[in-house]
Amino acid sequence: MHSSIETFLAEVSILSSFYFPSARLETIYRRSAMVSIRLFITPGLFVDIYFNTSTKRFDFSLIQDSARVFGYDNLRTWHYHPFEAPNTHVGCSEPTLNMVFKETAGVVASLR
Repeated sequence: MHSSIETFLAEVSILSSFYFPSARLETIYRRSAMVSIRLFITPGLFVDIYFNTSTKRFDFSLIQDSARVFGYDNLRTWHYHPFEAPNTHVGCSEPTLNMVFKETAGVVASLR
């Protein structure tokens, strides 16, 4: 993952522009070791992204109509929440941020 909030934000910005060019990226809060970001894709569809450099905690959740429909996080161990069953935890290796964005873009395309 990243060692600083700045490098994390830079990569999120690049990937957001590439995979979701018409989306709006907003920093919800930022502290020295953590950041919370929201990527607004359409009304009612957005991505919540959280990263903490101290704890290495990462959370990436695609939200539709107030419910998570897909996501990745490393609470306890790395896992993802598949689109078919978003309340399920499927173990995985640590994904790259690009992989997470690419898979999320695929899910978003299937929702349209």
